[in-house]
Amino acid sequence: MDVKEKVRKNSRPAGIGTGYLSLMMIFVTLCLTALAALSLSAAENEKKFSEKSADYTAEYYAADLEAKKVLAEIDSAVSGYSDYMDFMLLAELDEMENVSCESGLGNLTVSWKTPINDRQDISCKVIFSDGSFEILSWRTVSSAETESAPLGIWLGE
Repeated sequence: MDVKEKVRKNSRPAGIGTGYLSLMMIFVTLCLTALAALSLSAAENEKKFSEKSADYTAEYYAADLEAKKVLAEIDSAVSGYSDYMDFMLLAELDEMENVSCESGLGNLTVSWKTPINDRQDISCKVIFSDGSFEILSWRTVSSAETESAPLGIWLGE
């Protein structure tokens, strides 16, 4: 027996068996499939979130426009009067929907809420004095229905 023949008989063939490669391919395929499913789920969630965000933005700007229309209506009503304690002015403002007013010495404070959706409103407060107005607050607040609803919080009792 030749030395080369001895080495051939005692040594194993070089390389990896086909069973190992098949297992690796199955594992890689499963990993890529799982990543694809997660990516698809994340993309769907992002789409839903962006649609909700766009809907809320449209609702907000529609309510903001409505609040500005109410301000313009109040301003046109107030501009016809020099005395902010005039009975006719206060009666005209009381006829407006969701508008409340307080008359003071030389000024008139008017506030109102414009609904954005069933959970939020735009709360506006404006003061009129010397023929002009100043916006005191123009902010988003929770609706009264939401505030009065009890929260399901455990108080430790």
